[in-house]
Amino acid sequence: MKKEEIRKLFVQKRNQLTEVEYGVLCQKLFCQFRQFDLSEVRCIHLFLPIVKRKEPNTLLIRDWLKVNHPEIKIVYPKTNFTDHSMQSFADDESLVIKNNGYDIPEPVSGNQIPVDQIDLILIPLLAFDKCGYRVGYGKGFYDRFMAQCRPDTQFVGLSLFEAIGKIEDLDEYDMPMHACITPDYLYKF
Repeated sequence: MKKEEIRKLFVQKRNQLTEVEYGVLCQKLFCQFRQFDLSEVRCIHLFLPIVKRKEPNTLLIRDWLKVNHPEIKIVYPKTNFTDHSMQSFADDESLVIKNNGYDIPEPVSGNQIPVDQIDLILIPLLAFDKCGYRVGYGKGFYDRFMAQCRPDTQFVGLSLFEAIGKIEDLDEYDMPMHACITPDYLYKF
């Protein structure tokens, strides 16, 4: 399938989830995440969920990290819709988060963290294939951001659904993930 077909299909799949189904999938995804090896991670880039779009509830991950891995710095993305870039801001006492004009929760002020300090990026997506490529909302924010990272930065997707066969219309800007966590499985690529 092509990206646009995949987007439509998986937006529809998310929209059809009941609140109970969504909650169960998020809890199972969180349980899978807790099994992920964080021994080399000192800084993790964590997207904040757009709950009305039924994105994976990363607040569960954030809260667990703060209690169980206080040594790991958590940073959040701030998007720039003019040039489709992102910056990262630390989860500290200076952080202020508000919903932007697209209803995305993100920092409006705080301490910016350079991309070269990030060890692991948790990546939002609508769907992903068995080769580690993802389909997002189509603006390319994460592909551009990932291209700026250190070569050893881990790219890990979070998906409420399992992998699809293959994305047919990949281009040279699509960045593969190293892994993807789903409610039932950890895919490694």
